[in-house]
Amino acid sequence: MLLSTRSEATTPRRHPAVGPVLAAIAAAAAATAGALAAALTGSPESAARRLFAEALRGIDVAAIAWPDREEPEPRQRGAALVLALDPLEGADDLDGGMPAGTIFSLRPAGADPACAFRAPGRTQVAAGFVTYGPRTLLTLTDGTATTTRILDPQSGAFRPPVCLRVRETSPRSGPDAPRRSDTAPVGWTSLMASLSAGAQRVLTHGGLHLRPADMDHDRDAGGVRLVHAAAPVALAIEAAGGTATDGRGRAILDLAADDLHRRTPLAVGSPREVAGLLRRLDADRDAGGSPLFAARGLLRA
Repeated sequence: MLLSTRSEATTPRRHPAVGPVLAAIAAAAAATAGALAAALTGSPESAARRLFAEALRGIDVAAIAWPDREEPEPRQRGAALVLALDPLEGADDLDGGMPAGTIFSLRPAGADPACAFRAPGRTQVAAGFVTYGPRTLLTLTDGTATTTRILDPQSGAFRPPVCLRVRETSPRSGPDAPRRSDTAPVGWTSLMASLSAGAQRVLTHGGLHLRPADMDHDRDAGGVRLVHAAAPVALAIEAAGGTATDGRGRAILDLAADDLHRRTPLAVGSPREVAGLLRRLDADRDAGGSPLFAARGLLRA
């Protein structure tokens, strides 16, 4: 399958409304990659928002949930799908040469499109993310398989997909091995600002990526947005054989959102590594000494 600014996307999910939405997202992602490479002046978040809004104009979705709006934006009445979209997350790292990303999620609109966003993540019919770095990668899932594509900057098209599977990483020994601790398990990835980049690393190299709650702020300031970030990433990770949890043993895809901007701690990785992380956290919590679950801990419920 080839996604480009000039061709309509096909989709692994047999939902007739998904293809045009994914084609518009692919076109906007290619344009955003070009804008970022050109060292645009002004806010990169504003530029990405404009490019995605233009690409999605006229696309048949009932509503779009933007991360900077309190309520979903109504679009086409009677459309089959709703779209949650973060056009550029992790933009704070761009000045340091680190990657940023786009995260998106498609769900059935149902009778009340505004309520569709708050359903558990397993209702998603498609989701994915784009990672902007040395290469631009578009990762898609329909909940049964996860694939990634590399943008060809010369043609502006995404190359044919490659199927991804989360692999187990082998614990290393010796002086160069990572130290095992409560907050940095073997194989974990750094807490980079871009969730899409961290998830892409798990999909291609294994390991763990953690997005804990913020111990220095109020509870709602911690973790990541469930609707805009955690749920679509979790769908891609699970479809590739991995696990996504909130750090208390609850699957991210089973969580409903009582609010469009509900936040949750997030840990993604291989089943074995996530299970090992949860065992260590449970043991420390039972002992009353876990820095992650203390009264002002990182992975609070």
